[in-house]
Amino acid sequence: MKKIISALLLILPLLSGCFLIEKKTVILWTDIPEVASYVEIFNASQSDFRVEIVYSENPADYQKLTSDSAPDIVIAENLASNAVIRAFKPLQKMTEEGLLDPSVFYHGLYKLGCRDDIPYVLPVSFNIPAIMYRQNNLSENIEGVTISPEQLMKEAQLFNKKSSDKFRVMGFAPTWVPEFLIYNAFINSSGFSETENGSLIWNETKLNESIDFCRNWTESINQGYEEEQDFTLTYCYDPGYKLLNSGRIGFYFTDLRSFFTVPADDRATLEFKWLGTESSVPVSEDIVYIGIPAKSRKTKTAQQFVTWFLKESTQKKLMESAQFKRERSFGICNGLSSLKNVNEFVIPEYYKLLIGKIPPPDYFKFPENLPVYWMQERDDVILPWMEDRCSEKPQAGPLADLLKTWVLQQQNK
Repeated sequence: MKKIISALLLILPLLSGCFLIEKKTVILWTDIPEVASYVEIFNASQSDFRVEIVYSENPADYQKLTSDSAPDIVIAENLASNAVIRAFKPLQKMTEEGLLDPSVFYHGLYKLGCRDDIPYVLPVSFNIPAIMYRQNNLSENIEGVTISPEQLMKEAQLFNKKSSDKFRVMGFAPTWVPEFLIYNAFINSSGFSETENGSLIWNETKLNESIDFCRNWTESINQGYEEEQDFTLTYCYDPGYKLLNSGRIGFYFTDLRSFFTVPADDRATLEFKWLGTESSVPVSEDIVYIGIPAKSRKTKTAQQFVTWFLKESTQKKLMESAQFKRERSFGICNGLSSLKNVNEFVIPEYYKLLIGKIPPPDYFKFPENLPVYWMQERDDVILPWMEDRCSEKPQAGPLADLLKTWVLQQQNK
């Protein structure tokens, strides 16, 4: 009997140690590769507890987030949609206890993760559209950090060159990159947003106006859809940055994230301006958030990681580490930070091309909350529909009908 008791006394400390290790480990779901290095740095920075990262193909899956196997932290897109945000804990206690200061965020961005002024998920990073061009391609000095679609059309027209009745050089075509069509629509206040029940709504009149603008561009500036397509099929087989540097085209659509993937030697000859208006820039819809699922039993521990991650000093360390390791990702989670000071003072320190080019906080025009399936819906239905509407002989039916069919197909999968 004494031997059994002695054995139990030896085993109990090991069991309790395992229990403590288990209790101090939080599970983080993400589909963003950069997060792995952030977790590694956090775990190495302290010994009180650890974060274990798990790759999830769809971290915003509401059913999984509300199951007993839910993680303790999620970093992903689509967390602020009405269909998903209910799966997360309210975070107002973090503000009450001084762990979270809402003023460090862009106000419009922070509000996307709130319901009734209570934060449920917090923004991490975002991306913005841009127009890149070879140095000195602009015919005049367009002041400021933005270029509007109207200004771009004027510049593209001046860049067009024909020989033997065929374009040999073209300034820009709206359909070269379909994403240009959607951001032109955002700039024109098309009003894509989510209803309370998760449906997509928009301003039909403004959307059609944005399409008409692009159709007119093709017809009047590029002398018709056939001419534009002939040039595109003949010459546009290289990446946009190569076409710019060869002088074949004058301007090309990109975004901040993509611009910094251009090889350094090619990027050295290029400039860029944000696509927007004189005083606003539309923010891309693929905003990254962080949240603590309501099912997590380790809220306090999860809050420690969230607090650490959303500090200016932490994000400076993360970018410093990425540069030291020569990682190719940009900024925080491959985008601009949700923290104003990080964008204004830290990011330009590591990305010299952004010195003097970060838009002021009030320039950013954040999207409305959008359905959880927005990005897939946009790519599968909306962008092809817009391309069709910009073609010589549009064939697609009303957008509302196409979207209704698409949603039903997704529900039946």
